[in-house]
Amino acid sequence: MAYIPFWICIFAGVAIDARHRRFPNELAGACAVTALVGVWLDKGVNTALDHAGLAVIVYFALVLTESLWRRFRQTPGIGMGDAKALFALCTLDPMGGIVAFATALLVLAVSCLITKSRSLPLLPFLVPIFAIIEVVGCTL
Repeated sequence: MAYIPFWICIFAGVAIDARHRRFPNELAGACAVTALVGVWLDKGVNTALDHAGLAVIVYFALVLTESLWRRFRQTPGIGMGDAKALFALCTLDPMGGIVAFATALLVLAVSCLITKSRSLPLLPFLVPIFAIIEVVGCTL
């Protein structure tokens, strides 16, 4: 019950990313805060702060990698909206967020090959995969 606002926010982000190829800062912040509050209410303050700390580490690693990629390759790679979404997902479940991100990148690459497109938005792949991981993880 504590996670319902998070899921509403993150799926709203999927809809916006699918249409406009962007993940607004306000919505990203709402996703991160609702994830933190949800974990806090469900598992306690220590777990919530642990998840937030791990999410910060993952976020900075991804932003640094993307910045270096853009500097040396002179082309964009992962968008900053995708990094913000991964931050929110890792705040909810760090390992699930990382696994979902890696899986979504693979599915995105295959989809781009099939559709012969240079790019597609990542969030419509990332969030459903994360949701599947969370549902399967809860039922095991």
